[in-house]
Amino acid sequence: MGEGGGTIRLVVFDMEGVLTADPTVWEIMHRKLGTWESHGLPYWDAYRAGEMGYDKFARMDTAVWKGAPLGLLAEAAAEVPLMTGAEELFDFLNRRGVATAIVSNGLTCVANRLAERFGIGYVAANEASNGNGVLTGGLDLRVPYAEKARFLTATRNRLNLPRDAVMAVGDDRADIGMFKVAGVSVAFRAEADEVRAAADHVIDEPDLRHIVPLLD
Repeated sequence: MGEGGGTIRLVVFDMEGVLTADPTVWEIMHRKLGTWESHGLPYWDAYRAGEMGYDKFARMDTAVWKGAPLGLLAEAAAEVPLMTGAEELFDFLNRRGVATAIVSNGLTCVANRLAERFGIGYVAANEASNGNGVLTGGLDLRVPYAEKARFLTATRNRLNLPRDAVMAVGDDRADIGMFKVAGVSVAFRAEADEVRAAADHVIDEPDLRHIVPLLD
């Protein structure tokens, strides 16, 4: 449980399911390649059932994309829908001068798109390996599933902020670590009871504008 009680000067967001809605870049890319039913969906179902960890799931997904043009992944990233209220929330944060960051187990192609659009200052995410404009099938696992808290702490330290000046927003078990090192934590549309229990605030509506009152 977070400490709370301070002025929030940094908000660190998970990405998939928080800043973006379904379908994910993983699904969109598989559908472009015609591999969703044969590979993408079975891998996702296995991960959701606890039969494999997220890091393995992500590596297996990108392995299927070997040989695909890098431009196709860029197209997929551009098609990922934003969560309702994203524009309004970042407008509010930017007007207030609040620093923002993404710490995601998802892909940099989506995170960088959001950072450019909303002026997000810090991004940590994984990258689909590529060379000469083609995906190699590898994954540069920069943000392992269990290590998101480390990136939040590094960003907080870079800005020389106390813990209670930081808010973490996430929806997954991977985000509980971030909740523990932030002053205020928000479970946004989290399904798992343990994620909801670990947060100071729970938002069930798929609308990021509900975060604004928590910042006042």
